Amino acid sequence: MNLFVTSIAALTVAALSSTASAQSSAVNLAAPEQEQEQVSFTRAEVNMLNKQGSLAASTVTYYGPKVWVNGRLESFFVGSTNGNTFCEARGHNQEVSGSTVTCGEDESSYADYDWYGSAWIKKSTGSKNQCYPLYATIKCR
Repeated sequence: MNLFVTSIAALTVAALSSTASAQSSAVNLAAPEQEQEQVSFTRAEVNMLNKQGSLAASTVTYYGPKVWVNGRLESFFVGSTNGNTFCEARGHNQEVSGSTVTCGEDESSYADYDWYGSAWIKKSTGSKNQCYPLYATIKCR
């Protein structure tokens, strides 16, 4: 499903209620040559505000967020740089409170944004027998 159709579906539903949902198996927003900017999600929930008779999106919650690293979609670590980078790639200003976390496994690797290199990279969890926080949902404004 392309982004334009997803947006129209979300706005149509928004006109009927205060929350809209759009479903997609993966929405990749950047061209393949700009791989570090590509993001994906399984579903998005748009919260709308009524501002003087006009509907405006206040926040969007993305379910199952992933980013492209070395040609593969990867879950990514929780952190302000990672959250804001994902949100900015989707055209938002920043991540806001309300995101949810899931645990990553020991001896695995997940995406982490390298601020200095301006790219998503793989980062190992090591083996500390603990929860490695990954985004289950991410809320953007």
